[in-house]
Amino acid sequence: MTNLLEQGFYLGLGALSLTAGKAEEVVKSVIDKAGLNEEDGKKVSEKLIEAGKNAKANLKEQIEDLLQKGHVVLPCHSSIVKLEKRIADLEAEIAKLKGESQS
Repeated sequence: MTNLLEQGFYLGLGALSLTAGKAEEVVKSVIDKAGLNEEDGKKVSEKLIEAGKNAKANLKEQIEDLLQKGHVVLPCHSSIVKLEKRIADLEAEIAKLKGESQS
């Protein structure tokens, strides 16, 4: 399960990198439409890049927290197998007790 979450995390980072390229195109377009000079355009671009880095770091932190919590909260396969066996044993014992009480 943790591996699946890690893959999702990396998929999200990949999507962020793809959108960064698209964001750069949008910023250039907005700068051209707004008629900003090159210096102002660089300032806007730098602010957006910084905001993107902060958002990426925040997302990474949140996913790492989720992975840590998920590891504790989510049962692993061996725990599920043990519980299934225990349930089967208890069901067999109940069936046996019911058979004895009917005699």
